[in-house]
Amino acid sequence: MGSRALFIIFALIGCLVCGAIAGPKNQIVESQFPGENMSGSGIHQEVGAGVYTNQDDASLSFRNESLFVIRKDTGMSPNVPDKGVRTPVKIVPGLGVAPAAGSWSLTLTDVATRNLRLNLAQSGDAVFGSGELLENGTATQVTVGGTVLGDRLALFVVPTGSQNIYRLSLTLKPSGSLDGDYVFTAPGVTQPGIAFGQLAGPAVAS
Repeated sequence: MGSRALFIIFALIGCLVCGAIAGPKNQIVESQFPGENMSGSGIHQEVGAGVYTNQDDASLSFRNESLFVIRKDTGMSPNVPDKGVRTPVKIVPGLGVAPAAGSWSLTLTDVATRNLRLNLAQSGDAVFGSGELLENGTATQVTVGGTVLGDRLALFVVPTGSQNIYRLSLTLKPSGSLDGDYVFTAPGVTQPGIAFGQLAGPAVAS
């Protein structure tokens, strides 16, 4: 009887030891998070190593991101462009600046949609002219001034007799179009929006 009890005790101890080694049945094993010095993106490393020869490869969408490294100040990956950062200026061969002169038709969209017709002249990097702003069937005369650098066009559009101003930051396209964004300011109002435009023809002499 004594040896039988001893056997049962040893068998019980053996079961407990095996269970401890195997671990609980439903244990959740969490994967290790990459360290702060890891990129988290194979593409990021391959680009640095020169694996990709075609810079337009669709695989390179995340070429500048370090997915598992987060900046405390922005909450984003270190190499993701900050808000408002635009792509590099494209210099026009032989000119340095893109031609902005002409008759332009633009659509401005924020909380409302407006049409803007501009007649622009250009002298080097200086752009100036006049036009009209159409909103709800009403036309308001505007004056325009700005500068062009490469393919980037900055315009200040001021409705005549008002304290309002549209500050446009646009990109000129070889196809005779432009797009970008703007900020409309008036006393007590600051409203961002987006702009699209098309070259309607040569500048009209006033």
